[in-house]
Amino acid sequence: MYKGRKIIFILIFFLFFVGSRCRQKPAEVSFDEKVVAGSPGHFMEVRHVILKGSNFAIGKKLAEIARRDNIRISPSGERLANKVRREYLARNYPVFYERMKGVAEALGMTVEDDAYDFSGIFQYNLIPPVSCSVVFYPGEFTENGHGTLSRNFDFTTGTIEFKHPKEGEMRAVSRPYIFEMYPDQGYGSLAICAFDLMGGVTDGINSEGLAVAMLAEEESIQKHGLEPANGIGIHELLSMRYLLDNCKDVDEAKEAMLYLKHYYAFIPCHYIISDRQGRSFIFEFSGTRNRTLIIDGDGPQCVTNHLVSSYKFVRDLPQGEGVTSYSRFRDLHKAITSKKKFSLDELKSINSGVAVPPDASEHPVYAPGRTLWHSLYDTEKRSLMVKFYLGEEPDPSDKKKVILKYSDYLHFQLKAN
Repeated sequence: MYKGRKIIFILIFFLFFVGSRCRQKPAEVSFDEKVVAGSPGHFMEVRHVILKGSNFAIGKKLAEIARRDNIRISPSGERLANKVRREYLARNYPVFYERMKGVAEALGMTVEDDAYDFSGIFQYNLIPPVSCSVVFYPGEFTENGHGTLSRNFDFTTGTIEFKHPKEGEMRAVSRPYIFEMYPDQGYGSLAICAFDLMGGVTDGINSEGLAVAMLAEEESIQKHGLEPANGIGIHELLSMRYLLDNCKDVDEAKEAMLYLKHYYAFIPCHYIISDRQGRSFIFEFSGTRNRTLIIDGDGPQCVTNHLVSSYKFVRDLPQGEGVTSYSRFRDLHKAITSKKKFSLDELKSINSGVAVPPDASEHPVYAPGRTLWHSLYDTEKRSLMVKFYLGEEPDPSDKKKVILKYSDYLHFQLKAN
């Protein structure tokens, strides 16, 4: 009898202990934030945010940052779509779904409230095309032996509609974040994020040395127009966050990109993805988005804003006046095939050669575009080096030009989890 009571007591204690543990709140997130470039008086103010903890706690903190910065999640009115999107992410992207739960709790709701879509914390409802230039150099082509992804992010200096801002109106991409994340599940990562605090990765690298970048794909826009959708699956920016969280190399990234259900919420994009083994590929969709295409790198690989898969040879690219995606691609290809090894300064110079030129603009309505940052991801060191556009002033020696002002190159290093 005594033994029976003892066993029952132990069982009750065990169940109580486990139950109390399950009812405990997820561990708090370790959080650090500082301004690393610019200020309210410059075009841009860049914040470096370090988050370490459970994915639930990371999502909760992202929502708190958004609330502080007056970014709101509004009811969408698409309950069925929200439900199916939530269930898709729960099945196919569980670490992100945990962050969605944290976002919902921070807002005093539950993730099952299908009046809301907790998969994004968007700074803008519309994102115009992003004209960029990216090169990946395998380690055998760099003097330090490290694979490097070199990326120009080109964008308007005006509002999200390209216009000069009115008084009190925010300029687009004037408050980007460098998120350094160490989740309890999923790989650690360093990423520059804009447009969406949850999944708005424009470029980044993870703890395994996988480096990614997204670019607008302008040919499809020109030929078929825009048809953004609040779809089911993974939107064009979230796919980059997915790869950083889940994939260790190019092989896994290819499988993931082929497996995922893609849609674009803003603009058609294509991507360049590389790993610390020196491999890279471009992933893009046909103009009608009925096919997915993979273009493997063979040595240094470059991409701008047209469908690379449409042109077998560089000589096939359309000709035209002015700086275009085609002219930037030709310039990059010529530069990266000009020698066998490149120094870090040469990598910077090559991207500088295809940056938005410092032409003065006096348009009464529309603001000029600029290269807002140049980032370099070292796949061996799992590090980021980046400089940011801070503003400009008239060039006293040439009225048709301006003097562009950038921060110094900043250095960020992923730590071991």
